[in-house]
Amino acid sequence: MGFFRFYFGVFAMVVLFIATACSSAALLPHDTYRLTENEIKIEGERRGIKTKELQPYLKQTANKTIFLGIRFHLGMYVAAPPCDSCWLGKAMRTLGEAPVIFDPDMVAQSKNNLTQYMRSRGYYGAQISDSVVFKRHKAKVIYVVTPNEITRIRTLRYDLSDDSLSRAILADSANSLLRPGDPLSTDVMDKERERLELLLHNKAFYTFGKNQLTFLADTISHHTQADLTMTKAVFSDSDTLSPRRYKIRNIKIYSDFDQTAAYSDSSYYETMQRTALQSDSEYGELALYYREQPVLRHGMYREALRLRPGDAYNEDLVTRTYNNITSLYVLRVVHIQFVVVLRVQGGALVDCLIRLTPAKSQGFKTNFEFSVSSNALFGVSPIVSYFHKNLFNGAEYLNLSFLGDFQFKWNNKQQRATEVSVSPSLSVPKFLFPWLYRYMSPYMPRTEFLSSYSFQYRPDYTRNSIVLSFGYTWHPSSRITYNITPVNLNLVNVYNLSQLFYESLTDPFLRNRYENHFVLGLSASWIYTDRLPNKRLNSVYLRWNVKTAGNTVSLFDRMLSNNGGARIFGNTYAQFAKTDLNISYYQYFNDYVMLACRAFGGVGRGYGNSIAMPFEEVYFSGGAYSLRGWQARTLGPGAAPMDSTFSIPNQVGDMKLEGNIEFRYKIFRALEGALFLEGGNIWSLNPADSRTGAYFRWSEFYRQMALNSGLGLRLNFGFLVIRLDWGMRIHDPAPGKGWINVSNWLKNDNSSFHFGIGYPF
Repeated sequence: MGFFRFYFGVFAMVVLFIATACSSAALLPHDTYRLTENEIKIEGERRGIKTKELQPYLKQTANKTIFLGIRFHLGMYVAAPPCDSCWLGKAMRTLGEAPVIFDPDMVAQSKNNLTQYMRSRGYYGAQISDSVVFKRHKAKVIYVVTPNEITRIRTLRYDLSDDSLSRAILADSANSLLRPGDPLSTDVMDKERERLELLLHNKAFYTFGKNQLTFLADTISHHTQADLTMTKAVFSDSDTLSPRRYKIRNIKIYSDFDQTAAYSDSSYYETMQRTALQSDSEYGELALYYREQPVLRHGMYREALRLRPGDAYNEDLVTRTYNNITSLYVLRVVHIQFVVVLRVQGGALVDCLIRLTPAKSQGFKTNFEFSVSSNALFGVSPIVSYFHKNLFNGAEYLNLSFLGDFQFKWNNKQQRATEVSVSPSLSVPKFLFPWLYRYMSPYMPRTEFLSSYSFQYRPDYTRNSIVLSFGYTWHPSSRITYNITPVNLNLVNVYNLSQLFYESLTDPFLRNRYENHFVLGLSASWIYTDRLPNKRLNSVYLRWNVKTAGNTVSLFDRMLSNNGGARIFGNTYAQFAKTDLNISYYQYFNDYVMLACRAFGGVGRGYGNSIAMPFEEVYFSGGAYSLRGWQARTLGPGAAPMDSTFSIPNQVGDMKLEGNIEFRYKIFRALEGALFLEGGNIWSLNPADSRTGAYFRWSEFYRQMALNSGLGLRLNFGFLVIRLDWGMRIHDPAPGKGWINVSNWLKNDNSSFHFGIGYPF
């Protein structure tokens, strides 16, 4: 009954806010209407025009909704007590949103915006009309867009007065965004001017700007065809804007620049110390300036620079220099400025000033995860990390992490599991093979050294693990990251193995996971993302991982053979291969509502010297970042029952499939809500696995998919997201479960609460 009272309360609250939003007429001034909707209709042929792309050009929009069309903020504002001094009324009106009063002038401005947009797409004959439907105290505006015929480019010619400028542009005309037959789009023309601006900046035309090019379109002969001419704009200050090729004279790097002191102290630059980074050339100096001491060693500045005195100005090299410097992590502000110092016939010189403001070099980071299921199984996972970004004054990044993972049943000391680990890592902006630099532009590569020690205690066994590895990370572009770890060494020791537990593992396949072993392998990752920081734009994230182990060691099997098995340091070496792919997509509907989707698939298999993958390499499901209706390691594999040999659940498998959909919406200010639906499971891929229902079969796996839904609350402070999620099981593939009735979601271990930092994906 408590469950139904809860949902009845939620339903009543929704009805209340809808009702109060509908009663907002009492707050409207006399003879005014509340704008409830803008509808855009496209008549005739759509010609690729979508109503969604026209919405941003409307000057006035209705009150925002969060989900299912509920105007929560309007309801909050209307439901506020009418008192002017009481704190509750003020708070509700501050958090809410006043009714949007229909304004006819905004309709006229919206029509003008739509007309200009249609012209930017080449529809110069587009017609825009409007009508308003009034009902009681509500107004609905209907915009009708008729695109008509599109105007296309018939001919394209260039009329540029400057020979050097003309030669540079005509030499690249094959890459032009404008071609005969294409729509006469002002958007495309502006993009072509931006493209040519970048092209000319890379050809040393430093002062050239896109506003120095203009287009003339002749549509006299036929209104649907245009003769387009690119020409150079005429300015009164011809000396300043006349095209010249620039060379770099001086490059001055201000290592520990303080902007406030520079503005307040007229002698700031004169009192700085100077160190030459190379012998002065015939053009000028490459020098380092600093107040007390340089932030980095001198060699780091030379390696980061892609510019030298005497070089022709090239914006690509400027961008690469900026990216290299920012990738060192030790600087808070990087500012590169060019100053024209001398003009000569046909050319000019510029000085390059690089001002660097250091960031805080040391600090701590924390993360915390907490979960509890309805059968009182608790899980706590704290992480504390210390970092130093400039350990040896060469942008070496030291990270020292302490991780804990604790699972326990309340008031039952026998049912608990503990794992603690310490992981020091060091990242240096170097690469062992400098001749490969050209494949890693425009960012400096990094070499990563990692070690860790992990101690795991469970009532059934104790495990120690030591990991040593090194690898490389680099970015061939701003969207792509490569990680390659050619050496990954892991030594695992299992002891205090419960005799009862070991004897219960009658299957050799399962026993193999709990034996001492040695792992020597390599791994690689490919990461792609087009997400931009602090930008609410549709984006995608992909990560593909590949890992193998034991293949090189297997070449020496005869030398390592011992009692029928190949061993290193007395331990069997592991041989396996695994790969997984993670894809996330983020769809933003507006500033308040977005949809996040994720799909994950992974598969691994032991072979050769191993009949199973090592325990630390297998997959598990459930938890705050997986299926949130289950706690970590309590789901699957397949339809197998919970393994009763473990005091604390420890369900694992060789294969994992998972999908997550989360609808996120802003409630007010930092408070956000979420609704989610998730499905997936893990499976075994070895027919030797004796667990009933654990083996993956194409004819059965879809019936073994677990499914849960849930809701969450988040506090999003920008730099930190605190998350609380409640997941409820809909379908449980475990024996005797199946589809779960709504009334049982809170019973019999059918739900879990999760507290975490950051979004789940």
